[in-house]
Amino acid sequence: MVSPKTGIKIYEQFIELTNQIFWDGYAEQMASENPARFQQELNEFFNTYQ
Repeated sequence: MVSPKTGIKIYEQFIELTNQIFWDGYAEQMASENPARFQQELNEFFNTYQ
């Protein structure tokens, strides 16, 4: 189980990494335009780094 504090750090890392791979603001854009895909990508990231 991920603690809330660790979860926030992982979430921030996901946003930063996604923006670095694509472009600044990509993660926020994906979250607003395709929330299901954003959640799926975030879940995969969490599962990888637990």
